[in-house]
Amino acid sequence: MNQYIILLGDLISRPKYAFNQIEQQTLSAWFPFFIVNLSLLIFWSLYFSMIDTQWLINMTLSESLPQASEQERQALAREMTPEVIKYSSVFGSQLMLMLQGLLAAAYLNIATKLDTENTDSFKNWYGFYWWLQIPVIFQLGLAIIVLLFSEDGQASLYQLQITSLNQLLNLAPGQPLYSFAASFDFFSLWTFVLLFYGLSIKTQLKTATIGYICFIPVLMMIAFSLLF
Repeated sequence: MNQYIILLGDLISRPKYAFNQIEQQTLSAWFPFFIVNLSLLIFWSLYFSMIDTQWLINMTLSESLPQASEQERQALAREMTPEVIKYSSVFGSQLMLMLQGLLAAAYLNIATKLDTENTDSFKNWYGFYWWLQIPVIFQLGLAIIVLLFSEDGQASLYQLQITSLNQLLNLAPGQPLYSFAASFDFFSLWTFVLLFYGLSIKTQLKTATIGYICFIPVLMMIAFSLLF
């Protein structure tokens, strides 16, 4: 366990060395998988113990259905009970991470075929994905600190992301690029830094090629935000 704790520090201060250690010692990806999902559970437990659930339901309906009538919102609010929104948030966020992992593994499995000597499989890249999610732990930790200083119980998830790009752009829900700006932050950049150094260890690709592989997902996130 001490080895993994030290590795967390290395992923912050010297990520290339950290990924080199992961490769050489074939460290299991079960560690980041469990610690990331445990962090999510702790965050949601604290969030729903401190937040005004009825306010959260009303805000969610208002933002997701801006054109709906008051009667339609009230009908949906009766179905969206505190239990429903709680469990959908907990299990939905974990499921989303796993689905993103499958997409990321598929993308990396294809993109790294440019390195003819690379023998990593889809399973290897899925394990690699969970090492890239280590910044989520620190992101959730910062969000918890912000939540603890929230006195009225009315803090949205986007408000808890105080390092998001939208803190600078100040876009409103529904505006183009809002979802991208609200979700992309310092920790997202850290994830892409880890991706860059991880690929530099796992492949023999040129630096420019690795840079392109890292940048394409950002373009896809922007496109998705504009389309939806």
